[in-house]
Amino acid sequence: MKKFFALLALIASANVMAEKPKLVVQITVDQLRGDLLFRYQHNFLNTENQKGFNRFLEDGTIYTNAHYRHAATLTAVGHATLATGAIPSQHGLIGNNWYDVATQSDMYCVADKTTNILLGDGYSASPKNLMASTFSDELHFASNGKAKIYSVSVKDRGAVLTGGHFGKAFWMDKNTGNFVTSSYYYSDFPQWATGFNESGVKDSFVATQWDLSRPEAAYVNSTGNQIFQIPPRGFSRGFPHQLPQEAGKEYYKALNLTPYADSLTAEFSKHITTQQGLGKDEVTDFLAISFSLNDYIGHNYGPYSREAEDGLYRLDSVLADLFTFLDKEIGLDQVLLAFSADHGVDAIPEYKKSLGFAGLRGDVSNKFKRFVSDYATKNKVEGDLLFSIRLPNIYINHDTVARNNLELDQLLSDFTTELASYPEIASVYSSKELAAGTSKSDPISQKVSNNFVAQRSGDLVVVQQTSTMTASYSAATHGSPYKYDTHVPVYFTGWKVPAQRITRLTSPEDLAVTLSATLDIGYPDKSTGNVLPEIADLK
Repeated sequence: MKKFFALLALIASANVMAEKPKLVVQITVDQLRGDLLFRYQHNFLNTENQKGFNRFLEDGTIYTNAHYRHAATLTAVGHATLATGAIPSQHGLIGNNWYDVATQSDMYCVADKTTNILLGDGYSASPKNLMASTFSDELHFASNGKAKIYSVSVKDRGAVLTGGHFGKAFWMDKNTGNFVTSSYYYSDFPQWATGFNESGVKDSFVATQWDLSRPEAAYVNSTGNQIFQIPPRGFSRGFPHQLPQEAGKEYYKALNLTPYADSLTAEFSKHITTQQGLGKDEVTDFLAISFSLNDYIGHNYGPYSREAEDGLYRLDSVLADLFTFLDKEIGLDQVLLAFSADHGVDAIPEYKKSLGFAGLRGDVSNKFKRFVSDYATKNKVEGDLLFSIRLPNIYINHDTVARNNLELDQLLSDFTTELASYPEIASVYSSKELAAGTSKSDPISQKVSNNFVAQRSGDLVVVQQTSTMTASYSAATHGSPYKYDTHVPVYFTGWKVPAQRITRLTSPEDLAVTLSATLDIGYPDKSTGNVLPEIADLK
């Protein structure tokens, strides 16, 4: 009888395991605003065996009213929120860069001087600046370290942050085209990854011309924004775009500005899946893939360019091929696919203005530096009053303020008055106000508060006006608390996920906790998101 009950327990245990997906694949598309896939949906692949975005749009559960609740809608911040299910005030990533007052130096979000980059040049990277656990960390803990966890992106921050503290992250070296990692993850570069780098795949696009992949009449976007584009060196306004004729540094740099880099990201992700045996045992594994090129294209050509549109058509094909691969390798009914974006985007301001909307490109940093210089001269200040301007954050040198017997509150008030007078600036917040919890109840102020970390944020935090760039560093950008930047997709498909459209207000914070709830594991420790029952209740 004891054997009988033991057998029943074993069967029950096996059935419980069968109720979980073998692999969770989290896909992030950089700079993908929440409405853009619907804009082009009629041109996406849509046959039974060939679906990319339509695998989500037609066959999945899609949350169409998902918005970030923080102000700095940037790559690092969004990826960290997706990974941790937390707002920036909890996970610590306030931007791609900030100023570290303690060391009086600039800080890049995933930089880690205690580690070395493997198989690449430049600085190394790790998740040491991430102040919260991720979904993948909780999966590692729940599985006693048995879950295989990998993350891949062209951008280091796209891979490092979604891979968490216990995953293995790989990103692309733009000088060599190799996927690299750091000594945080491995003592020596893994041979299986070397095999991919030496396979020749990265050089398969030499001399390739990036041109329209559809008949010209099929495109939604016109060439109307072309005169406002700021293409990178070696590229023109408008198609076609030619890659160099031979492999080398110039080719690899150019490659990373075209949709073909997304193809390489997908190929390396497939290589990881087969080489590491993802989804091949009873323990759920995790693979995070962040496709970066939509962001580069959007910055250079604008989201309403034919380049941005064509980039999504090409990514649609890449995803369709990836899903076919996963179906053959594991079975899509055993793979839970989660999909989102790190932030949205606004149109090129000059293009938007040409259509009759608001649109402004300013020069806040330099104007403010000139004001501070005049302020210092007028008040006979010795030393620098500013540590750094890393908009939206402005860092004051408190030592200079103290040495010159200046009243800090008065100085901040004067600086606030000056900044508020600029046509580019909508509002200004002090760190004192944000640390105490702003009394302003409007949605923008709440998003600024959600983005505040005392030891990393500036003494002053500014918010730009709508459709306004505070400097001229690209054609189009993001980073504001406005709807065009906060609105992103939150979609699921595969495994047991039904086709349904949900329009209630949700947030990308909900993704990580929903994955945890679905797998019945612990939630990320500082998560602020809500579980999405349409996914978590699928048993």
